Amino acid sequence: MTQYEYKVLKIPHIQQTYYCSFMAGFGWQVQNIQESVDRVVNRSLGFSNTTNYGSMNANTYFHPYTNSASTYGYSRNHGWGSQMNMEVTDVQSSLTITFFRDANIPYKYELQQVENRFISATPAYLKRCAKENIKNQANWPERKAVQTCYEEGKALLARGQQQTKPQAVTNQVESTQSVGVESQAPAGFPAEPPVVTLREMEITHNVFQSKEAGIQIRLNFNITNRKGIQCRTSAYFYDENNQPLQDINQRFHSANNKVSVGSTFKPGFDNTYYNDYILFMPYSELDQKDGDYKLSLTVHIYDEVTRTFLAAWPNTPFRYLQNGQQKRGEALQQTAATSTAAATSSTANKPAPKATRKAAPNNPPKQTAPPQRPSFTEYSATFCKNYGWDELTEDRKVYLQGLEIAYAGKYKEARKYYKKALSLNPNEPRYWVDVVQDYFEKAQFDEALAFLQKGLKHLPDDLALLYQVGHVYIQKSDWENAEKIIKQIEASSHPHAQYDFHMLTGEYHRERKEYQKAIQSYDQADKLLDPEMDFLKGTNQQYCRELMKQEKTSK
Repeated sequence: MTQYEYKVLKIPHIQQTYYCSFMAGFGWQVQNIQESVDRVVNRSLGFSNTTNYGSMNANTYFHPYTNSASTYGYSRNHGWGSQMNMEVTDVQSSLTITFFRDANIPYKYELQQVENRFISATPAYLKRCAKENIKNQANWPERKAVQTCYEEGKALLARGQQQTKPQAVTNQVESTQSVGVESQAPAGFPAEPPVVTLREMEITHNVFQSKEAGIQIRLNFNITNRKGIQCRTSAYFYDENNQPLQDINQRFHSANNKVSVGSTFKPGFDNTYYNDYILFMPYSELDQKDGDYKLSLTVHIYDEVTRTFLAAWPNTPFRYLQNGQQKRGEALQQTAATSTAAATSSTANKPAPKATRKAAPNNPPKQTAPPQRPSFTEYSATFCKNYGWDELTEDRKVYLQGLEIAYAGKYKEARKYYKKALSLNPNEPRYWVDVVQDYFEKAQFDEALAFLQKGLKHLPDDLALLYQVGHVYIQKSDWENAEKIIKQIEASSHPHAQYDFHMLTGEYHRERKEYQKAIQSYDQADKLLDPEMDFLKGTNQQYCRELMKQEKTSK
């Protein structure tokens, strides 16, 4: 089950070729390029001239236009005149490029070090390109610096491909055979009913894709018991009376001609995780007249074989404004999909499928009201009680501000508050654990390790920090140091030490592909779970069994 890591760069248009070419030297591939407008400036210019005799020639340059005016005349009583006015709209935009690569790429950490040198050398090179003729760049030390990094990265990639080539050839043959068998007969239905866990939905307005502004819908979810069965995600759009929008041009629509956008997918495993699954809906395809509207959308997961809806995110309202060619949207309310807590485990990050114009299923069934979560006041009161925060110090107040933002689904925005709370009080382990997640999401394990070791200087032998350090060592395949951390946790007198010991031991064996030992460790951890967390029991063991099946299939 291939895992992917992602990197996002925001750059000027002129640097697109440079970054797309050089980042390939470190194994990165382009997943998506979006254009965004950073600044719009309207300017006007005018000039005039009047003369009684002779001639006048004028050239006025205003990027990117040059205007010329000429007059000539001879008169005693009247003169010649020239006048010109011009309006210029200057639009400044940039590109956001999303790169992805195999998270288990060979020589990953060596590649990361070379890439960091490349990133450091890039500004000096680009600055010189802007000032001098690039025909002579072969002799520039700045060019040699970035070129050397690129060649080192390519050499590491070639070495890694050489090592994995026999296995890759075998996998390719088996993959071809598997596709052939699948195309001959439909996938069998699992005995168990399908289960979809909706983890996150993020809606971003005014995103440009193929020069069209629209709505980007990013989904995180996992689906079980649908291996090999074609499913679909579909977004449906409604007016302020909750009536489906009517499609006009037969482009983005459901089977009964309502405005919709969707994409099909076929889970590859009994329990398949989808991270950053993206749909894009152009504003022009909402098929509205000029005006100011309050619209909403829902996103559903649909089984195309049994023709049933499996799950849905809550209704999300937004404001849509259209005036001629100007179209934009605004979020009215950030609705966070109910997420399910999960034990630490690896998940499959797959590149997001492209949105398709194929007709989506008919309108989904009417939505029942989602279960009401406790208010944040109730949630924060419980949180403070569990952590023994009887007094709200300044750092705790800042942290709770971030927690409230995260409770509304804005996880990235919350992290700046976590970091501020950490700066106010570095002796609170909760802050360190929350901030380090930034490094984990970017697979920056060396940076995460340095950060956690700094935390241990403030909080020696803290169980939460030790667990995260052990996780980092396992991800780095540093088995010797991982074993030391596991033994240190086992010897701890902390009430939760034995649970963490078994969980980290399970992860250690799982990453070493010692699946039976991993399952035994997870079984021991499940015995120590609080009754409220019973829903987690067996999840890690099931994941190990899926990995075992993959191992058998690939042999």
